[in-house]
Amino acid sequence: MSYLTRLTCSKNNLQAVILRIIHGGYLLLFTVIAGCAPSTTTVQLSPATRAEVDAMLNTLQARYDLTGSLKITQMMVTIEEDEQREEIRESLWYKKSENGGELLHIQALGPVNEPRGVAIANQDKNQFMLLLLNEQKAFLGPLADGVLREIFGVDLRVSDVLSAIFANPFLDGRIDAFTSVETSGAKFTITRPGVQKGHVETIILFVREDEPRVTAWHIHDENGTLQQRASFADYRQVGGILRSHRVEIERPLEQTRVTVKIAKAELNVEIKDSKFDIERFLTEDIEIIPLPQSGQ
Repeated sequence: MSYLTRLTCSKNNLQAVILRIIHGGYLLLFTVIAGCAPSTTTVQLSPATRAEVDAMLNTLQARYDLTGSLKITQMMVTIEEDEQREEIRESLWYKKSENGGELLHIQALGPVNEPRGVAIANQDKNQFMLLLLNEQKAFLGPLADGVLREIFGVDLRVSDVLSAIFANPFLDGRIDAFTSVETSGAKFTITRPGVQKGHVETIILFVREDEPRVTAWHIHDENGTLQQRASFADYRQVGGILRSHRVEIERPLEQTRVTVKIAKAELNVEIKDSKFDIERFLTEDIEIIPLPQSGQ
């Protein structure tokens, strides 16, 4: 067990709270690092079904493409773990840079809206920082899947987090290797191989008023054991783009459930690049704890 993983075991501690929020899979680190799915038998869809599926996938992709920035000033995160329940208020800023990278800044807020923790993922500079202001510590390292494994001790891909933010499990590009597509009225159930060998993913979509909504995304291992369950609800139009305002992610084996409720979101607003500058937080008073290079 790594030093950072042991930190997550302490209870009633802001540091543990922030880490468990990230552990839950919704809030941190996104750069599209697509894994290679294992080979498995896939189905050839009928032309009509393929056209319906493609139309939904194109709409989901368009929502992502049309989102140049995202600002969430009112967000409540609830963490349930080992029969304990904690709530924390957060703010989030997301932006696609001129270089094509993706940038993320999250703040965990105290009782009077003072920042208690800051997390920044900067794809342009390949940097990740988790700053705990009360403890005056900053975890700093490259933006990579290995960082997530080191902190949380679980195989959580950064692309999974991006998919959760946009309620789109297909952002990693795996849009063809389907093992089944079942339809029942407005409901579509898509099954595909997971990224890890033997894993199976089930994604459920509903089409309402010609708008597809991803409502569930389940991942089972080779033994049929549920590894992760994500649900998306409370869809609302923001700036003409349909977005989920309630996300719940559960990892049953770790007895962890994270629920995110968004009260106010703005799309395509101006956000300065300096918002994602990590160096400005690294003052002389901050103890820097380096994170390992990916794969170490």
